[in-house]
Amino acid sequence: MQKTIKKSITYSGIGLHTGHKAHLCLRPGLSDTGIIFFRTDMPDSICVPARINFIDNTHRGVSLRHDLTEIKTVEHILAAINGLGIDNLIIEVSAPEIPVGDGSSQVFVELLKEAEIICQDEYESKTSIKILSPIWVSTENSHIVVLPSEDYKISFTLCLEDSFVGSQFASFSISPEIFEQEIASARTFGFLKEVEQLKKQGLAMGGSLFNTVVIGEDNFLNSLRFKDELVRHKILDMIGDLSLIGRPIQGHVIAVKSGHELNLNLARKILGGGIPCSNRTGVFINQVY
Repeated sequence: MQKTIKKSITYSGIGLHTGHKAHLCLRPGLSDTGIIFFRTDMPDSICVPARINFIDNTHRGVSLRHDLTEIKTVEHILAAINGLGIDNLIIEVSAPEIPVGDGSSQVFVELLKEAEIICQDEYESKTSIKILSPIWVSTENSHIVVLPSEDYKISFTLCLEDSFVGSQFASFSISPEIFEQEIASARTFGFLKEVEQLKKQGLAMGGSLFNTVVIGEDNFLNSLRFKDELVRHKILDMIGDLSLIGRPIQGHVIAVKSGHELNLNLARKILGGGIPCSNRTGVFINQVY
């Protein structure tokens, strides 16, 4: 069965990078429509589906675009939607960027639960992509492979060698319960030494100690929610990024030092961009069932 929410719900906040105030409204979606964004501040706004072919930018976050309609920093809200198993939702926002909340997915989890997640009984669940053979993407220093598995699992190694943080590792089988308890409240993070340069670039204008874990020279400037909060947030980001595939994944994703661009390259490859898939050549790389 597919899922949506029972009633509409609203929230207001500021964007992490633009610093602009934004009003958000989450509305129930019809079956088989997926996740759709609208800009309410644009009179000629058109819908922006949360699908990989609408990606516009992956610098310091994921932005989607359909013609002139742009939605920035979508990964945290998409992680909450996907983590809770919601299939269909309309997201209206009054500014170019989704509100950052506390820098995690927690506020979106709370909103979605308050709006009551319901089953759309008359419709079958969306088909999953079952990984049958390894699929991988790499750059010089970053790597991801997805292996066959009975469930959806993400294992991530974060390496910040040039700081006191060093390396962090976490691994979770992704379910609504695990997402809510172990991943949703992990906040985004950044280095204190980068703040001035980011602001010169027009980024992190809404960043603060409330919504960002700040890494100083030899300590964190704020308290952590988990001792490995940073790598948990990287898993959160990956859930949001891979949700742009538009279907559930059955496979074990193993990542080392990955970011948005590599995550989305994996998503493209899973969907069959440049690799032989079962519906093309008979070589079973992945399978929809």
